[in-house]
Amino acid sequence: MNKIKALLALGFICAVMAVFAPSQEAQAASVTAEFNKVAPDSDVRVEDMVKLELRLNADVEIGAVELYISYNSDVFEYMMGPDCVLGGEGVLRISDSGTSTYSTKRNYLLYFQATAMGESKFSVRNNPEIYDANDEEAMSVSSQPLTVSVLAGTTASSDATLSALKVGSAVLTPAFDPQIRDYNVRVENAFDKLAVSAVANDPLASVTVEGADDLKVGSNRITVVVSAPDGTENKYVIYCVREEAPEEEKTEDPEESEKEPEKTSESEAAPGKHEQAFYVTQQDDKIMLIADTQYEMMSSDEGVKIPDGFYRTSILISGYTVAAFSPVPDGTPEYLLLILRKEGSEPGLYIYDRIEKTLQRYGLTAGEETPVQEEDKADKDGEIPDKEAYDKTINTLTTVIAVLSGVCMLLIIIVIRIIFRRRGRSSSNAKRSKSTR
Repeated sequence: MNKIKALLALGFICAVMAVFAPSQEAQAASVTAEFNKVAPDSDVRVEDMVKLELRLNADVEIGAVELYISYNSDVFEYMMGPDCVLGGEGVLRISDSGTSTYSTKRNYLLYFQATAMGESKFSVRNNPEIYDANDEEAMSVSSQPLTVSVLAGTTASSDATLSALKVGSAVLTPAFDPQIRDYNVRVENAFDKLAVSAVANDPLASVTVEGADDLKVGSNRITVVVSAPDGTENKYVIYCVREEAPEEEKTEDPEESEKEPEKTSESEAAPGKHEQAFYVTQQDDKIMLIADTQYEMMSSDEGVKIPDGFYRTSILISGYTVAAFSPVPDGTPEYLLLILRKEGSEPGLYIYDRIEKTLQRYGLTAGEETPVQEEDKADKDGEIPDKEAYDKTINTLTTVIAVLSGVCMLLIIIVIRIIFRRRGRSSSNAKRSKSTR
C-alpha cells in the first residue's frame, strides 16, 4: 500500500513540474504576407489602374518590416504607394520601422498601371525580415503570391504591320512594302548574322526577330513577328542566302601560267558576256531568264501548285536573287524548282540543275494536255490496229468460212449420191446376169 502511495505522489510531482516548467522548444512567432487585388473588380485591361494590397497577418504584434516585392515590369508599371515603398522596374522595397501603435495586422496599398498584355506574378522575394514588436525577434514568414493577367484594351489597335524593314547594308528584294510578307536577300560569306531593323507601324505593337543570329551557308529563313495591342499577329519572312566561302588563292606555278587560262565562271563573267548555257537579266520591271527562248521569272506562286515536300527559298543567278523551291529545308541541294512563264503561256515549274547548269520542264500547268511524242504514236498505231478495219476483216473471214462450209457440204452430198447410184447400177447388172443364166 505504501508503495502505491509513493508512486502516486511521484506522478503528481512530475505533472506539476511539467506544467510549471518553461518550454525548451518555444516556437518563433509567424506572419503571413498575402496579396489581394482591390480594383478593378472586373478583368484588367491595358491602361487600367490596378490597386493591390499587401496584407501582413501575425500571431503577435508586428514591428519593423524589411522585404522586397517582385513583379513583371513588361506588363505593369509601379505608380505610387506608402512613403516606405521605393523602387520600380520589377522590384519594390518596403522598409517600415513601424509606428508607435502596434498591431497583429498591417496593410500596404500599391498602385500599378497596366501597360501591355500579358501576365504578372506579384510575390515577396526570398528572406523577408519581419520582427516581433515586443522582443524584436525575426518571425517566420509565409507568403501567398498573386497572378494578374492583362487583356487588350477596349480600344486596342489591331495594326500588326511594319512601317520600316531594313537588313543592314544588304538590299531586300522586292523593295519593302507593308503589305508584302516575303523578301529575299543575299549576303557575303563573311556575315554569319543579319542585322534586321524592324519598326512597327503602331508604337504599342511588339516586334520579335527569329533566325537572324546564326546564318548557315546557303538558304536561311528569318521571321519577323509583329504583335498588335489587341493580339493580332503578322509575320514577315526574309529568305537570306549566305554565299559560300571563296577558294583560297593558289601560288602561281610557272608551268600553270603557260597553260590556257580557264574560262570565266558564272559569277565572274563580264557584263554583257554570258558563258553559261543561260543567264538572268532585267528587262523593264521584269526579271528574265534567257535560254533558247525567253522566260519571265515569277516571284510568287501565280496559281502554280508547288509539289509536296518542297520549301520556299531563293537562289542567286547572274547576280539576281530569284525565288525558288528546294527539296530540303536547309542546305544547298543539287537542283531547285523555278516558276517561269514563257511568252504567251501560263506559268509552270522548271527544274534548275545547279551542277550541270541546265533547265528542264518539271510539270504541266492546269488545263494543259499531256503531249504525246510522234514515236509513241507510231508505236501505238502499230500495236493497236484500226477497229473498223479489224471488224471488216473479221466479217470477210466469216463469210469465206461460211461459203467454204456450204461448198464442202454440197460436195459431200454429191459424193454420197454418186456412191449410191453406182451401187444401184451394180445391183441391177447382177440381177440381169442371173436372169440370163
